[in-house]
Amino acid sequence: MGTNVLISIIIPAYNRANVIKDTLNSLLSQTYSNWECLIVDDGSNDNTIKIIDNYAIKDKRFKFLERPKSKPKGANACRNFGLEHAKGDFIVFFDSDDYMYPEYLELQLKNIRETNANYSICISEWVTISGKILDGFHGGILESDDPINDYISFKAFWHIDAVIYKSIFLNENHLIFDESLQQSQEYDFHVKVLQVDPMYAILPKVLVKVIANDNSISYSKNNAFAKAYSSLRVRYSFLKNKDLKLNYNTCIFLLHDMHRIFMQQSMEKNRIASLYAGYYYLKGHFCRKDIFNKYFFKHLPSVLIVSMVYNAFNKGYLFIKKSNTFNYSKVVK
Repeated sequence: MGTNVLISIIIPAYNRANVIKDTLNSLLSQTYSNWECLIVDDGSNDNTIKIIDNYAIKDKRFKFLERPKSKPKGANACRNFGLEHAKGDFIVFFDSDDYMYPEYLELQLKNIRETNANYSICISEWVTISGKILDGFHGGILESDDPINDYISFKAFWHIDAVIYKSIFLNENHLIFDESLQQSQEYDFHVKVLQVDPMYAILPKVLVKVIANDNSISYSKNNAFAKAYSSLRVRYSFLKNKDLKLNYNTCIFLLHDMHRIFMQQSMEKNRIASLYAGYYYLKGHFCRKDIFNKYFFKHLPSVLIVSMVYNAFNKGYLFIKKSNTFNYSKVVK
């Protein structure tokens, strides 16, 4: 493989006319120039397509694609479609409202090649639209002796933008995004990647700016049921996957997170989502005999019954609120 290899950057976009220019301009500012950017539109009805076309006309490295109507709507299908058309030896998945610092491609490529890893992860910083850095949202805890357990329990964390992959690694292992998910899709994808190869290269430098935008795809408040259902499915799939070899603490963390989703949907009176959340939360306790024996009969019946009463009759709010503070961490071994 030569020194001037092609890097494919895949960006899903939906109604991003107000922000996508900054993202595309950050690509034009890269110190490494041999890249292609595949922007996959998800059915935008603002000026997003016009903006992308203008960039593609001026610079042939930008390529405009449209998600086929045969594929489901969403960033997952767009990313997978972009991957099908990518020609690069290396792949970067990037969001349409985030920003690459100028040395991102150069340093990530150097790191992945020098370490001979299948993927390299840099540090990302999260900022508001006004530019304020959000404390606690740095994707900078990358080191881990137990990557799968630490990533699932958020002891280690990285954003989708912060990773560069060898394309052969993704393709040979059929690593794609689950197109049925409307939330937690990156969480799910990263765990799949870690399961294939947990030995990633670390680049301890901030090279990505992630914009915390309430209007982004990730933060949309629409489709409460679909989003809650997706989040629960992902967490339950981790619990039942014996090949992940989850430790006790990680299982407790996942159950606590499912409990949080359950209570959130109950308090927001998303009745169908709440029932599904209760079902998956209940079902999750069956994945480990020691957890089931210790907690199932102790906590679940009262929480589930009162939540149903609250949903049906608007009674028991104070109990629900109190239950929502239940902390499994007190019983972690």
